[in-house]
Amino acid sequence: MSTQPLPAVKSLIVRLHKGSLILPLNLMAELVKGDALSPSAHPGIEGWLQWRNRQIPVVSLESLCMQEEPGEAEEGRCLILHTVSAVPGLPFLALRVQGNLNTLDILPDTLRDDHSGNVQRCPYVARQVRASHLLCFIPDLPAIEAVLAEILQLSGEQTVTSDED
Repeated sequence: MSTQPLPAVKSLIVRLHKGSLILPLNLMAELVKGDALSPSAHPGIEGWLQWRNRQIPVVSLESLCMQEEPGEAEEGRCLILHTVSAVPGLPFLALRVQGNLNTLDILPDTLRDDHSGNVQRCPYVARQVRASHLLCFIPDLPAIEAVLAEILQLSGEQTVTSDED
């Protein structure tokens, strides 16, 4: 019996203020400037980005993990992602990122768990790995989306601002 090799997963590597992030390429909707955010009333959401007639919540993985003060990484871009959970009213979210995007084909042997130094103990990070000698975080998107849904439900902030006629 021969087993077929697993196909490579097309992925993005994006720079954060402190570290890098790996995401599946198929989750990316668009990379946009992140300098015109509407303020948010909740500390878990850095602000709201107007994108294609929607208000998209913008989060910083580092802020969620309490590794930086709010506003520490204000310049940069927002990576708009399709959500992976079926949360009503939350089809997209935006992550605060720095610089440009790089792609990487991930095979089963591409990523190595990295437990050196201070291992990340953030509930919003699924794994800390090395990819091509670069320390990267794999976000726990369902956990991030669940906290966003809770924030939106508790605060009454809305993701959609335009009414469909």
